[in-house]
Amino acid sequence: MTTIAIYNDCELLALLSYDNRDAFELLYHRYWLQLYDAAYQRLKDNQQAEDIVQDIFVSIWTRRATLKIENLSAYLHAAVRFRVLNYVKRGLVADGFYEPFEAVAAHSSCADGHLMEKEMISLLNAYIKTLPEKRRQIFLMHVRENLSTKEIAEQMRISQKTVQNQLGTALHRLRAHVLPLFFLLISMVTG
Repeated sequence: MTTIAIYNDCELLALLSYDNRDAFELLYHRYWLQLYDAAYQRLKDNQQAEDIVQDIFVSIWTRRATLKIENLSAYLHAAVRFRVLNYVKRGLVADGFYEPFEAVAAHSSCADGHLMEKEMISLLNAYIKTLPEKRRQIFLMHVRENLSTKEIAEQMRISQKTVQNQLGTALHRLRAHVLPLFFLLISMVTG
C-alpha cells in the first residue's frame, strides 16, 4: 500500500474500479475524518455521523466498477449533505441538530439574529417566487394557511393527488436547493 499512497484521487478511483482494496483503504483513510466532521457538525450525533460515512464508503465499494467521479472530494461532501438531509426528512436526527435553528430564534432580538432571520425569509420568498403559479398557490395554502391536501383540492377544484404531487415537488426542491443554503447561513451565525 505504501507505493500507492502517492497516487491522487483519480488514480486511486481507477485502481478501485479494478477491485484494488488498498486503493479503497487509502481513500477511506484520506477522507474519513473530513466526512465524519462534516456529518457531525450538522447532526451533533457521533453514531449518526459514523453511520453516514460508513454508508457512503459501502456505496462506493459496491458501485466501484461503474463509478464515474471527477472530483472525489466534492462528491463525498455532497453525499454527506444528501444523507444528512435524508436523516432530517425521515425524522432521525438527534435533538442537537435543531440547536442552531433555536440559536437563531433566541438571538433574533439582536442585530445579527434579526439580520439572519431576514436573510432566511428572503431566501424562502425567493424560492417561492420561482415556483409555477399553481404549485406556488398550493405551497402557500399548505404552509401559510395550514390547509390539508384535501382542503386545498376542494378549494382549487382539482384532485387531491394533483395537490399531493405539486406539494411533494415543491417540498423536494425546497429540501434540495434551499435547505443547504439555510445550513450555510446558520453555520455562519453559530460557527
